[in-house]
Amino acid sequence: MRKNTLIYASVTFLILLLGIFWYYGTGPDVKIVDMHAPPVGVRESGQLDMVLQNNGSKPVDVWLEVENAFVDKNGDARSTSRLIISSDSENPWDVELVSLQKPIHLLPGNNSVSVWLGYELSGEYPVNVKVVENSRILDEGTCLVQIPMPELHLKLEYEMESRNNSDIYRIYGYLINNGSGSARDVSTNLTVTDEQTGKTVLTSSVIHYVRSQDKTALWTWPDYPYAIVELAHGDPSGESYMPVQNVVIGTGGDQFLINVTSTWQDQVVSAELLIPSEEGSR
Repeated sequence: MRKNTLIYASVTFLILLLGIFWYYGTGPDVKIVDMHAPPVGVRESGQLDMVLQNNGSKPVDVWLEVENAFVDKNGDARSTSRLIISSDSENPWDVELVSLQKPIHLLPGNNSVSVWLGYELSGEYPVNVKVVENSRILDEGTCLVQIPMPELHLKLEYEMESRNNSDIYRIYGYLINNGSGSARDVSTNLTVTDEQTGKTVLTSSVIHYVRSQDKTALWTWPDYPYAIVELAHGDPSGESYMPVQNVVIGTGGDQFLINVTSTWQDQVVSAELLIPSEEGSR
């Protein structure tokens, strides 16, 4: 009796081993053979390009489980497990364009696959990818994605017009981004100081947005300057200069320091003009 029990136990164990071998040993053979992601700018859509190699003789449907593909402004990764981003989506932050429960159909041989990437903070992120079939991990890999910082600069310039008894200085400015990735919510502050008294005569603040490798004008209204300084040699002209909001009225003997400072995260840039000045800027 005991001998029969041992035989039955041995046969059951052997069947179990064969079942495990069949399930895991004869399943799809899929490998990640290449992963590449160019640097992605802050709040710019990027993509991780992969080559998945199906070593079997038949097509197979797999899932991609991706970690750290999206990171929000708090530094928290948004889960994209079992989500395949639609090729129709141009905005990786638009959850309405995310396709749910859609496997990837791999033909025998090499298959090119891409997934969207999006980050609201600069840095280096390890994007982890798992290839899954029927809850079984076929292969996994990691690709480091670089998110460079925007590189901000400010430029100020002016035009001077002598009209009647006044000199009119029209001031223009640009917020320039020489880096990769757009910079949103850039706080830009204007301060005008009377150089003789040291008193502040005008302040204003606006929020700007500048794309990567681009520049944004500081002024709001097309064909109008960012600020105006009128130096009257007699009575002021009385002109309102609307819709320009940043207007300073002085006399011919006054001198004003124009300072513009822009702040984005830990970047602070500034530019100055001295009106009037033989050098025009400093």
